[in-house]
Amino acid sequence: MLKKLLITFAVTFIFGGIHTVSAETGERIQFAKGKSSTVIKGVTGRDGVTYIIRAKSGQNLVFNLKPTSNVGIKVETDGKYGHAVLLREERGGTYGVGLDETGDYTIFIGSTNHKSIPFTLTVKTTKLTDI
Repeated sequence: MLKKLLITFAVTFIFGGIHTVSAETGERIQFAKGKSSTVIKGVTGRDGVTYIIRAKSGQNLVFNLKPTSNVGIKVETDGKYGHAVLLREERGGTYGVGLDETGDYTIFIGSTNHKSIPFTLTVKTTKLTDI
């Protein structure tokens, strides 16, 4: 099934106002062959940056965002049950998101103080285990 060419949604972040994103404007995250993690170094700019990652049902996405202050992270998807916000944190740190569906997931990194902030984001996939 073909994905919509343009998936538009509004991301309201306490620190960023309204940020509109489409699957065409986010930078695609891909792991090196045989790897299950990657490190992204970037700068939020005033309006934040968006990444898209394709992941499978039964996986756990683990994010480590540094610094722990002045940046935030939001993870969303448009799945078979509609739009879902899976994670929203107004500070850096380590967070995990268990996935029920295979598909594209949007990761938004933004500044909480409306200033351009350099950041490091580590993204890792693991197998979702029962607790």
